[in-house]
Order: sequence, then structure tokens, then C-alpha cells
Amino acid sequence: MSRVIAISPYEDVDEVEALLKTIGINDIYLIPLKRRSIDNNYYLSRGKLSELKELVSKYNVGKLYIYDELKPRQIINLMKELRIDVVDKIGLILEIFALHAGSKEAKLQIEMMRLMHELPLIKEWIRRAKLGELPGFLGPGGYATDAYYYSMKRRYSRIKRELIRLREHRRLERVKRSSYGYPQVAIAGYTNAGKTTLFNILTNERKPVSNSMFTTLSPKAKGIIINGTKVIFVDTVGFIRKVPAEVIEAFYATLEEIVESDLTILMIDSSEDVNVVIDKLRSSLNVLSRIGYMGKPLLVALNKVDLVGREISNKVEAVRKHLSFNYRWRWEVIPISALNGLNLDLLKEYVVKLLNGV
Repeated sequence: MSRVIAISPYEDVDEVEALLKTIGINDIYLIPLKRRSIDNNYYLSRGKLSELKELVSKYNVGKLYIYDELKPRQIINLMKELRIDVVDKIGLILEIFALHAGSKEAKLQIEMMRLMHELPLIKEWIRRAKLGELPGFLGPGGYATDAYYYSMKRRYSRIKRELIRLREHRRLERVKRSSYGYPQVAIAGYTNAGKTTLFNILTNERKPVSNSMFTTLSPKAKGIIINGTKVIFVDTVGFIRKVPAEVIEAFYATLEEIVESDLTILMIDSSEDVNVVIDKLRSSLNVLSRIGYMGKPLLVALNKVDLVGREISNKVEAVRKHLSFNYRWRWEVIPISALNGLNLDLLKEYVVKLLNGV
């Protein structure tokens, strides 16, 4: 496999590297970018574009990943200048999702997200081809390119209707659980924070666990008895920084499980630097706000405490301080190790207290 170049804002370098390794890319030439104005036509400045051309030639680069949301004309212009494939943030996430899609719902959500992302790109490519700026899209004539575009639009509409049907089925399942009086607890948080590990140990399940990102794309629910009360736990899709709007829309049926829950356990990897912990907490709270999780309690579980040591107390305090200013409803913070079972009985106690409004 030829080398790839990845361009990313400084704060997202570790994230994009982890995402690329998830899809089996290890030969990466990473270029961090400082925050700056974005070029409307190429995203990159002329100087950076010239530097990139030399790197593409020197290192036999086959693909460029830009970890940001690009406009269709920016992608097309970069492909035309560099003569290699250009993939933006959403395109990379789609590549990862395709690896983990198992259920029919997950596959439909990914296809809808792909169509949402590609339709504007294809429309721009067709427009430019008709103006003579680019060769015809995939070789067909003008009529065929329009037919292809409208065929994709019809497919998008069919998928959306099917997802609405599946979403209604999931809603009825929640109504049924609710009619029995079972409270629902969503396990949410940043991708690769240990959500599925916690779900498995709480419910005695064996869902696949991996160090790769976005292993869970479809929610799974299972009930357990805590202090005589049946509680339904739901494992959900992971968050990332600055989640693109397409991801929110395509996976709303999954994220809705969080919105409809009575309590959310927000998993945070405590083994990372305290600044990263707070950054991921901030990002997760932002996602919760965007999907409409409001007015409900939050239990922040600082996971992987077995890898931290004494400094965990400083991280707990930093998280408490951030929550006190940024989450107006009831919350609690608890350090745990889902893998080793540390503090899980205490976590269950907090779950019951928060559900009962204590």
C-alpha cells in the first residue's frame, strides 16, 4: 500500500492517527496545521499546496486525508491539482463505519450518510464537467450523469423512509420497556473510552470489544436487577471531537437511545492528560446538548483508573469543576475500572440514587 498524507488541526493529530490505524493504515505522513483562515477553493494556502505537491511526488503518496469538513469544490480542486484521492473527515469516518457495520440498521445509516456526503460532490463534479472544466463523471454522457445523480437521490429517500420505520420500531420497544416501569440508562461517551467493556461486565454480555474506534454502531439493550429494581442498560455509538452534522443525522436513531434515557453514564478515559480529559468531557457535553439530552442526571465515570495512580484525585476535581460550570442538572463523578471491576458496586449505587432523584 502506498503512503498516505494526513493533514489535521494540531489538537486532532492523535485522533486522526488512531482513526487511520483503525482502518489498517500505518504508513502515515502527518502534517499538523495551526488554526488559520481557510482558502475557499483549496482549503490549503497556495504555499502549503505547493509543499504538498512535492511530498506527493517524493513519497509516492496514494491518498490525502484532511481531517476537517471540506466543501465539494475544495475536494475536486485538490484532486485536480494533486492527482490523488482526497478524503475529508466525514469520508474517513465512513471508511471506519463500513468496517463495523453489522446490523441492517447500521448498514442503512452508513449508506445514507455516504449519500448525504457524496451527493453535493457529484453535483459539483457534474456541473464542472458540463462547463468543460473536468472530464465527464465516470465517463458517461450528460444525460447519464444526471440520471445517476437522481438515482442516488431516490435511493437516499428510500433509505430515509426505511430508517424512519426502524426508528418507529425502536420507539415502540422503548414504550414497551417503559410500560413495565423499567428505567433506561445509556452508556455514552468518547469513542474507545470503554463503554462496551462496562456494558458487558454489568450485563454479563459478550459484545465485541476492540481498541479500534467505532466498534459499536448499533445500540444493544439488556436489563439487570439492582437493589430489587430492573434497570435497562444501553450501549451506544461513540463520540468524537466536533462531530459532523451528517453523523448526528445519520445516527440519530442510535443517539436517540441516549435522549430517551432516564440517566446517562458518560464514560471518559482517565488515563489521558488532564487537559485531554477536560477537552473530551467538553466535547461529549456538547454532543449531549446537540441531540437534546437535557434536564436529566449525568453520571461521569472516569474509566481506566488502574492506569492512573495518585493523580486521579486531581482529574476528578478538574471534572467536577468543569461540570459545576457547564452542566446545570444533577451529576456525579466516580473513578472506575470497567476492565478490572473497580468501583462498579459504587457505580450501581450512584445509578440507583440518581434514578430516584437522591
